[in-house]
Amino acid sequence: MISREAQLRFFFYINSFLLMMFYLFVSPTSATAPQAVKHAGPAVPTVSQAKEELKSMPNASTTAVHTQRQSVQTSRDELRTVARNGQVKVSEREIELLARLVYAEGRGEPYEGQVAIAAVVLNRVASPGFPSTVREVIFAPNAFSPVRNGQLPTKTNETARKAVLEALQGNDPTHGSLYFFNPKTATSKWIWTRKQTVSIANHTFAK
Repeated sequence: MISREAQLRFFFYINSFLLMMFYLFVSPTSATAPQAVKHAGPAVPTVSQAKEELKSMPNASTTAVHTQRQSVQTSRDELRTVARNGQVKVSEREIELLARLVYAEGRGEPYEGQVAIAAVVLNRVASPGFPSTVREVIFAPNAFSPVRNGQLPTKTNETARKAVLEALQGNDPTHGSLYFFNPKTATSKWIWTRKQTVSIANHTFAK
């Protein structure tokens, strides 16, 4: 005869087995991984996208050098000094350019003649009938033969530089002239119609 204690143990095991089977049938047999919560914001680039972006970005040192050179270029070309009692404004590069023109047009002329050539250019800058900068006056079409013939030198000398500075200070041996020519070689009939002001060595100056 089975004892009461054995009956209780059998009953407990049977109930436990049935309860376990119940949970196996009721609970889902497959599980899914939790989905990541999407937050608003910029997308993170892939490795290949990041490499492409790095290739397209300029080198930091190159950019810095370019910026520095650009600032130097700007300072020399755009920072203008007021000269001739406020009549003209001229940059450092334009002073060098004007000295080159004086050297090309007047290196065989006396010092006064070189000052006169620089003064003609500055007179044109101050005149409403001509461009308003030294560079534009010098490179105007057919304005000066060395530029027209492609013979404007890249060098100058101390005499030409000194003549330019003296003209910038207000010295004008031409008395306001806007033109000059060599009467021995001039072929333009029009230039002879201008009012002549003074002759200095090989050049005649006119308004």
